[in-house]
Amino acid sequence: MASWDMFLITTIGRSIMGFLAALILGFVGFLFWSVSFPPLSGLSFQTFTVINTMAAVVTFATSLAWFKLQAEWRTRFVAFTFIAIGAFVGGWFGYDYGFDKGIDALIKEYGQIPGGKIRIPTTDGIRWSLGGAALFSNVMALGHHVWRLLRYNDPGDY
Repeated sequence: MASWDMFLITTIGRSIMGFLAALILGFVGFLFWSVSFPPLSGLSFQTFTVINTMAAVVTFATSLAWFKLQAEWRTRFVAFTFIAIGAFVGGWFGYDYGFDKGIDALIKEYGQIPGGKIRIPTTDGIRWSLGGAALFSNVMALGHHVWRLLRYNDPGDY
């Protein structure tokens, strides 16, 4: 099996860097969205745009952290695909979970939902979306890395 120091560098280090890069660049993606797509564009379009923009940026950031130049292109493509799936699924699941938390907070504060039952992008929904996308994309990358590590017994092989 691989040595302990290589495991720490390739697995734990990449996990930490991938999560931090995904959070930071995902927040930059949110800032880009909030400046580029004003509220005039419609609430459903806003929600769709902000979640997918953050998921795309999280995919890019996580892929940078888990990228290995010496790996075969098919391996990198599979890893990128898993990371993208994790970012988009995590982003939408996180948004749905956080949206419910945000609506509960609004109802608690105002006694009703302002604006009726429109699915507005709540602050809690955005936070949970970013966290979910960063977490799921890194879990998918880590799972792929560990599977390759166990299958080929090479800590440097990503």
